Amino acid sequence: MKRLSLLAAALFAASFLMAQPTITLLTFESYTFADKFDTQYGSGKIQDGFQWGLGLEFGLAETAAIELIYQNLKTDVYYQGIDARYDGKVGINYALVGGTKYAPLNDKIAGFGTLDMGVAWSSPDESLASESVTKFAIGGRLGVRISTSERVSLRLHAQLLSPVQWAGGGFYFGTGGSGAGVSTGSTIYQFNLGGSVNFKLK
Repeated sequence: MKRLSLLAAALFAASFLMAQPTITLLTFESYTFADKFDTQYGSGKIQDGFQWGLGLEFGLAETAAIELIYQNLKTDVYYQGIDARYDGKVGINYALVGGTKYAPLNDKIAGFGTLDMGVAWSSPDESLASESVTKFAIGGRLGVRISTSERVSLRLHAQLLSPVQWAGGGFYFGTGGSGAGVSTGSTIYQFNLGGSVNFKLK
């Protein structure tokens, strides 16, 4: 099985190199809407805010690409626990890899969709009485790409990001006491509208 996995990885790497992909720098600027969440010990709300990010897109064909992206949101949050309420700021970070499919409408405009997966981690203030948590994450975008020149393009998108909380753990604040670090598997869905200015490097 190990040899088979190594062979598959080698074949993928070889096909990737032979494709001589184009490389595009992505810059993300988005407005993320507020989102409520529940845990075993209470409920809270992640407020809206500005989300930024960077990424690289490797074009394998005219209509297909692979992307590596990082996105960050720093915003206010509150959590109402059983015995107390906690207010503060939290940073929510996403590092994702995924695929992009383009549907050209003409020489300048193309619709697109992406599906990504990776990790998400939190950076909460001390006032939230919570440690940083890392979770598996998924995301996706739908939008339109407008090519303004051979090397510069603009993408407008709607995006959904979610740190998936499996059995135990998750993004929660102020749990404290016995049972700290355990939740009932609630999930956060973060929706944003925005875009990216893209620069073709190769």
